[in-house]
Amino acid sequence: MIGVYFVSRFLAGRSIKPVREISNTISRITRNNLNERVSTPHHQDEIHELSTNFNALLERIENAIEREKQFTSDASYELRTPLATLRGTLEVLIRRPRSQVEYEEKIKYSLIEIDRMTSTLEQLLLLARLDNSSHQKKHDEWTSLPKLIDESISQFKNAINEKNLKIDLDFNHSDKAHGLYYYSKIIIDNILGNAVKYSRANSNIIIGVKTLEDKIIRTITDEGIGIREEDLTKIYDSFFRSDALSHKKITGNGLGLAIAKKCADAIGAEIEIKSTFGRGTTVTIIFLSQS
Repeated sequence: MIGVYFVSRFLAGRSIKPVREISNTISRITRNNLNERVSTPHHQDEIHELSTNFNALLERIENAIEREKQFTSDASYELRTPLATLRGTLEVLIRRPRSQVEYEEKIKYSLIEIDRMTSTLEQLLLLARLDNSSHQKKHDEWTSLPKLIDESISQFKNAINEKNLKIDLDFNHSDKAHGLYYYSKIIIDNILGNAVKYSRANSNIIIGVKTLEDKIIRTITDEGIGIREEDLTKIYDSFFRSDALSHKKITGNGLGLAIAKKCADAIGAEIEIKSTFGRGTTVTIIFLSQS
């Protein structure tokens, strides 16, 4: 019996060793030390599965925190830059008396910077609301997608006219072509807004809506500057802009697609983007039809 006791104790100690290691690892992990990982046992048992799942959880948490840090850093930069520009402009303005024309020119420039900063803040607030908007979906109303597209086209009417863009509509009208208003409107506005912004003058934008079984497929194709192939994996990252230095005259802060992607995820929609650099981009949004 004494022999059995010691053998049992030895075996029990070996069996709980991985659990003890997991416990020790957890006690060492902090927000600034998420690179720790639990060693997985060689045997493919429940402890191995627990260790693997725990390591995967740590990986997801670490990635989420890194994205949060990067987002905070980018947001700070995007807000500091126009503030610094605004301050510099005003400091130059008060150094000596200037003509009425110079004052008006500097004030108009300052207003443009304020508008840019306001737009960035509004989009940051929208991203924050989308992270905590589970209640919004419950109170959202279903509406016609062609109607939403018409509203969005009207919203960008001035920019469309300035570039002399031709909008070709290809609608397969159906009672199923509906989407949740709040999220669908944000998605359509951001995607169409990008198509207008990055289109070349006197080019075409083709907008299509069709139903396929339980899905509504909406496409927007432009003949704009396109996206580099190596940048397609980054386009949903906040503040990322493909080849931004080559298109300094095109304003933006790289938040539109990040917002559209969050809205799509919230309602179970999918966004697919295909682009040829220098020739144009096609964005396909796949909505689930109203049940």
